[in-house]
Amino acid sequence: MKKVKAHAKVRKNLYIHNDIDQSAFYFRQRIEERAAKDDRDGIGQEMMACLILLTFSVEAKFNFLGHKLIDGWKEREPFLKKVKAVRKHLGVNSSFKERPYEAIKVLKEFRDTLAHGKPDEVEWEGDITATEKEIQEQGRLRAGYEAFLKEEFVFQAYDDVEAIWKDLIERSGLNIADTITQGGIEYSFIAEAGGKSE
Repeated sequence: MKKVKAHAKVRKNLYIHNDIDQSAFYFRQRIEERAAKDDRDGIGQEMMACLILLTFSVEAKFNFLGHKLIDGWKEREPFLKKVKAVRKHLGVNSSFKERPYEAIKVLKEFRDTLAHGKPDEVEWEGDITATEKEIQEQGRLRAGYEAFLKEEFVFQAYDDVEAIWKDLIERSGLNIADTITQGGIEYSFIAEAGGKSE
């Protein structure tokens, strides 16, 4: 195959929050569909995946906004510090103790529980007076992160993150189209080059 000489002009804007967000949306849909059919086998793993991706999406969105809006943006800063910086820049006064921003703090806690996984060793012995169902629901063998794996929380957190994103985009003055991955490559043929490629 003969080589050619060309001039290339490349422009790309890759915004990873789109890809992560689409993955979180996929899992949200799967959870909704499966819950509607009472198909529970493995749904906890799908909730875990959705929440992890949602947390990553939140951070990627704040990194996008920080990059676009704040001079000297420091992507490596702690997660909540970046959230606070963007909120301050855009004049958002909402508290992490109320919706929708409460979801960000809870998602961060969930993410940290998994990302910094450590043994949880407990020994307990004692008598229990309860129904069999109540005993099973006590979850003596449950991991701490399982408390987050509830459909209501997954859907609420997802909706809250979407509400935050829409509000921040509106406040930022950015067009939603500016947040989407886009680009192109343009080649101009110059001449046939000598030699063959392998």
